[in-house]
Amino acid sequence: MSTPKAKRCPRCGQVKPAREFYRRHHTLRLSPYCKPCQRAAAREDRSRRRQDPASVALLRATDRSRQRRRRVLRGQGGDAV
Repeated sequence: MSTPKAKRCPRCGQVKPAREFYRRHHTLRLSPYCKPCQRAAAREDRSRRRQDPASVALLRATDRSRQRRRRVLRGQGGDAV
């Protein structure tokens, strides 16, 4: 299976070359949305999630746990998670 030469983004409706789309992890498939639309959607989602206090607390807890794990893996101390 090979990647297509061009693809249509459903969000902006434009046909763009394959290099304008992110590649999905571990496959030859491309993301459905072009890079600019994908980034815009991520930005909108991030801003929407930051409006809800419960989501903000969950995001912070996740970030703290991720940082702790990184420190442990680098041998810089911290609690194992």
